[in-house]
Amino acid sequence: MLRLDHVVRDYAWGSVDAIPRLLGLEPTGQPVAEVWLGAHRTGSAVVDAGVPLRDVIARNPLACCGEPAGELPFLLKVLGVANPLSLQVHPGADQSRGGYAREEAAGIALEAPNRTYKDPFAKPEMIYALSSFELLAGFRRSEEVRASLEPLAASSTLAAAMAQALAPGGRDSLRQAVQTALTGAEANQSAVEEFTAACRRQLGAPGADPGPYALPVALAKRFPGDRGLAVVMTMAHVSLAPGEAMYVAPGTLHSYLRGLGIEVMGASDNVLRAGLTGKYIDRERVATTIDWSGRPPARPAVSRVGSIRLLRPPTDVFQLADIRVSGVVEVALEGPRLALALEGEVTAFTDLGSLHLARGGALFAMSSEGPVTLRGKGRVVMAASGRR
Repeated sequence: MLRLDHVVRDYAWGSVDAIPRLLGLEPTGQPVAEVWLGAHRTGSAVVDAGVPLRDVIARNPLACCGEPAGELPFLLKVLGVANPLSLQVHPGADQSRGGYAREEAAGIALEAPNRTYKDPFAKPEMIYALSSFELLAGFRRSEEVRASLEPLAASSTLAAAMAQALAPGGRDSLRQAVQTALTGAEANQSAVEEFTAACRRQLGAPGADPGPYALPVALAKRFPGDRGLAVVMTMAHVSLAPGEAMYVAPGTLHSYLRGLGIEVMGASDNVLRAGLTGKYIDRERVATTIDWSGRPPARPAVSRVGSIRLLRPPTDVFQLADIRVSGVVEVALEGPRLALALEGEVTAFTDLGSLHLARGGALFAMSSEGPVTLRGKGRVVMAASGRR
């Protein structure tokens, strides 16, 4: 086993105190948006000796990951969301391979603001709520969206165009409405401002349901005239209680709004953004990447063995265990594993040694080490391959 030092991302949407409070870190007054544990080339965790975990795995991939040319296929993150993330979608495997090869051939630097494909891998992900957690993921039914737009149509040309696109009903009409907002000539800045003004008036209308209109109005304060404000009207709002999770497959348009959670994902940093951000936006590619099949984001299968709560989303890339330790717990997950202590103090044992973890401590257990046994009193989350 290897003790890990995590990577901190200070994106502007992050919370100043949520992650420091969870992991026992000293607050700096700056946002702490994400803590990364993994071996991605843009943010590898570091082992005790100051060596990137990525380099350790490259020297002995068979022992570390169980494959002769293996890489760690997943990332474990902590997210502290104080303000909404960008409206985004992640590409699938084929699109990621092609996009990465294209941008490499074009000589676009990995750190360039217009670099979309940081690696050739897909990015399925799952968010596991540690607090109440709010997100947008996938779309509402077309008739519900149209019912929300029709009261705006008289004073918003964009709302009228989207409502007209939705008139036939069904998933294809929803696709047309979203594409109107993303890439249509009807969605210029002044039209979006007109749209959000109509939402603001509707919020004050007697008997009106504020639900569909409140979020575009709130987001317009930070992103005035952004096309994503109209897209938000079409999306499904999901609320997770602590302990609940949502799997977000590649092709799912989404945005995390607020909350503290554990995120497990494919080892990728490929993001296509549609709006609500100061970062690079590629709406045309977003429109062609969205999965329009109508499949809603999935809840993972949840099972319990003793004090281990196991979450298995519909992917073979990763799974997540939430482990309450009081005494001795054997964790039967196999392959490479990443673990993070959230509470208390525990000692992890494998066939090859032991490692003590206090709150905020993290480790990497190699594939060759066999099962991990935890002793002590605390709470640990552990990510592993999802292969059955």
